[in-house]
Amino acid sequence: MGMTLLVLHGPSLSLRKDFEGLDGMLRLRAANHGLALKIVQSNHEGGLIDTLVAERRSVDGVVVNPAGLFASYPLRDALEALSMPVYEVHLEAARAKQSVLKDVCTEQFSGKGADPYLQAIDGFIQSQRVTGSGKGKAPAPARMKTLGRKNSREPKASPAPGGKTLGRGAKAAPAEGMLSRTLVRQKIAERLAGTLSAAELAAWARVQWMEVQRGAPAESGYRDMLEDSLQTLTLSTMPASRLTDEQLVDLMAQLEG
Repeated sequence: MGMTLLVLHGPSLSLRKDFEGLDGMLRLRAANHGLALKIVQSNHEGGLIDTLVAERRSVDGVVVNPAGLFASYPLRDALEALSMPVYEVHLEAARAKQSVLKDVCTEQFSGKGADPYLQAIDGFIQSQRVTGSGKGKAPAPARMKTLGRKNSREPKASPAPGGKTLGRGAKAAPAEGMLSRTLVRQKIAERLAGTLSAAELAAWARVQWMEVQRGAPAESGYRDMLEDSLQTLTLSTMPASRLTDEQLVDLMAQLEG
């Protein structure tokens, strides 16, 4: 398959007896299907969020066992901002029922030892076989919120004056109301000028990102760039991924036409 799955183990899981040898079992199951795993264990909420931010462009899906962080809203927000399938696993059914993460995950599994992890890996592999490889293409069950890009096709270029269509390589100006690099730069500029707070910018970015996932139009040829920028801004108020003014200026530069 040539794809990579990020496996996150939450606090204290490495101390459990039924955790011994688990990573080896997961790697073997993944290898049998040509799937690579990146496995990270952290005892800290920020460590898990930092890993998600750092790896979000290099993996195709996430399997997470939050363990004692099943009630973490910062972790929930970080997972919700990802445009890829996310599978939640638990070793205790009670925590699975109480988890605040489940509504933003593609599917949830609970059980003993390696069983829920293996089910999550199998679920990811099966979804990719059904829908074809690619980030964010795994369908979620009807009861779960579907994550990932819903419509990656770019809007068709509008006819030029006189009925002529734009030639290859020409870029149509973004229509009014369409998400564009100019609009995102404008919002960042407002944040730098102090007319928009960091929380307001993050909230705006999250709304825009969700609209794009539902198929809202975006500037032709820049949909992926805009999605990545909105994800970065959505996470920008979290301690683990807070952006400095200099980083905001760098992001604006990346969005220059």
